[in-house]
Amino acid sequence: MLRVGNPGATCGIFPGDQGCYKQLFELSPDPTWIIDGNRFVECNEAAIKTLGYPSRDDFLNVHPAKLSPPRQPDGEDSYVKAERMMAIAKDKGLHRFEWIHTRANGTDFVAEVTLAAIQLLDRQVIYCVWRDITERKQTEQALAHSKQQYDILVSKIPFGTYILNSKPDGSFGLDYVSPRAAELLEASEQSLLADVTVVFQTIHPDDRDAFIKLNQEGIEQLRPFEWSGRVGSNGYVKFLHIGSTPVPQANGEVLWLGIVEDITKRKQMEEQVRQLAFYDPLTHLPNRRLMGDRLIQSLAESKRSNRYGALLFLDLDNFKALNDKHGHVVGDLLLVQAAMRMKSCVREVDTVARFGGDEFVVMMGDLNEEKAASTALAGSAAEKIRTALAEPYRLAITHGSPIDALIEHRCTASIGVVVFIDREGTHDDFLQLADTAMYQAKTAGGNLIRLSEATCWS
Repeated sequence: MLRVGNPGATCGIFPGDQGCYKQLFELSPDPTWIIDGNRFVECNEAAIKTLGYPSRDDFLNVHPAKLSPPRQPDGEDSYVKAERMMAIAKDKGLHRFEWIHTRANGTDFVAEVTLAAIQLLDRQVIYCVWRDITERKQTEQALAHSKQQYDILVSKIPFGTYILNSKPDGSFGLDYVSPRAAELLEASEQSLLADVTVVFQTIHPDDRDAFIKLNQEGIEQLRPFEWSGRVGSNGYVKFLHIGSTPVPQANGEVLWLGIVEDITKRKQMEEQVRQLAFYDPLTHLPNRRLMGDRLIQSLAESKRSNRYGALLFLDLDNFKALNDKHGHVVGDLLLVQAAMRMKSCVREVDTVARFGGDEFVVMMGDLNEEKAASTALAGSAAEKIRTALAEPYRLAITHGSPIDALIEHRCTASIGVVVFIDREGTHDDFLQLADTAMYQAKTAGGNLIRLSEATCWS
């Protein structure tokens, strides 16, 4: 335990030409005292004033119990801990730590203490320098509290935030990433702060190269970064939007203030809208609008490749009788089956579309450079479809389970065929030609294939 020293012992602390050392000691702006063994033997004016004692004698004669509270913030006894700190200083030569001191008026404050073990003549003493860091600690606590409040606020925001720092040498890293951003990127805050390239591994493999390229270009060209794509693992994929704005700094670095947003629901809604706009809700086939767009694209492709395509316009025979007898619910069951049969008869690259009611269109692209060969391929596909559609339909009527009724119905198709290439007409021309050929098959008795007069059958 520290004991009060004798003020008269100062003569042994600054031996020889002690005036110079004594002057440096006294003029130090930081409170300083010297411990010899376990006794305070000297202190400077800054220590006396900071602790609020009237004089050096008053300070050196005060009991050490008044210089610290009974226990430090960690719960350890102040005097036990003080002896342990001095032992560390003697062992290492220098030791720095934080300490709670008590002023003469009984108020406590936080000090940053540096203990140095120095050799004076025949003995080792502890030279103690400290400074009041109460304001700094209060500022740190205020900042920590402010950050805590900010983190709470940020945690309530549905999107994540981050600050990326790109340096003049081309390197970059995260200065900050919010918990929500880390969650969306499927990585921990610590891993992202340690290595931002962890993000690259979370991006869906099919979207990763585009993300990395866009990121590098944004940093090199100092332009806002905008990316939307897939992130996912364990079979679950979500869509994210990541965007940031560059803020150049005076030292040449650039801070990128960014957000990470989950746009999965938006993408799902967009897909639903797209389905409603371009697909038949009953059969899930492309509708008239999407069929028209694909036909225009196919015509443009035929111009580049000089290869023919074909349109098959179909109308179901004997369909109205089924609707009239059993209702639209049963008719819908047949339409779904008919759509499945048509899709099974053509290539994956071909398009089967529902034009409305019981009318369908099949588009086949990239057939052959020769019109006759293309016509033969189209005719073969049409015959395959006609045969498939002519097979009996077995339609199960249920109001839950099990099956309430099984209806068998025969329903053939009238098919009009036109072979097309860009230089011979427009998409409207070819649709009209195929429709006319279909009508000819229908008026001839149905369950037939007719080629447009503009097409040469071989």
